[in-house]
Amino acid sequence: MPPSVFVTPSHQFPFGSILSIGRRMELLEYARNTGCYIIEDDYDSEFRYAGMPVHALRELDAERVIYIGTFSKNLFPALRIGYMVLPQDLVAPIEGIKRLMDMHTPTLDQAILARFIADQHLQRHVTRMKRVYSRRRKLLIRSLSETFGNRILVSGDAAGLHLIAEFSGHIFDEERVQALAEGGVRVYPAEKYAIVKGRFEDRLIMGFGDVAEPQIPEGVRRIAEVLRELGEQ
Repeated sequence: MPPSVFVTPSHQFPFGSILSIGRRMELLEYARNTGCYIIEDDYDSEFRYAGMPVHALRELDAERVIYIGTFSKNLFPALRIGYMVLPQDLVAPIEGIKRLMDMHTPTLDQAILARFIADQHLQRHVTRMKRVYSRRRKLLIRSLSETFGNRILVSGDAAGLHLIAEFSGHIFDEERVQALAEGGVRVYPAEKYAIVKGRFEDRLIMGFGDVAEPQIPEGVRRIAEVLRELGEQ
């Protein structure tokens, strides 16, 4: 039996799947029966736009779940501070490992962040940014729909800062991705992350977290333009 199982149940990368409550309960039951730990990476769960919120695994079983998160998504990547919520019997061993691996997490940065959280600034910031990201998400979906019509299928957009766009009849190999880059649009083929190759060549990972709203329809327009130049639109 594995000593641990690593999952991203709130928003799996890259396809954006959200683990249902039924599957979460099955996973917890497996952990209890085998004695393994579940490592729950909840890296962008704050940004959910559709459907009912689902309990974190940690909320359902505090003894079998190691909950990890980061402030790189909800604040900014350069902060480089993450956190773990551990079962009580793992606190001392993990502290020991941390000392051996890294003793240089900046004290001042942590103190400022703690004050930022205690004064409710983080909660207000996340609420504000959720509105911003929701607008960008809707604009991206609308721009794709208006440009490509029923030739495109969007999925994985219920949470997080990216979605999957499936372009019917297109294959995004290295040549096409390079052509899009030369056209001013950076995209990431979903096929790159597939274990079994050949199933997701028509899908792109499209992020909207750091793209200004006026750039979104322009970026979609450029994708269509490049595909036309390649004789595929």
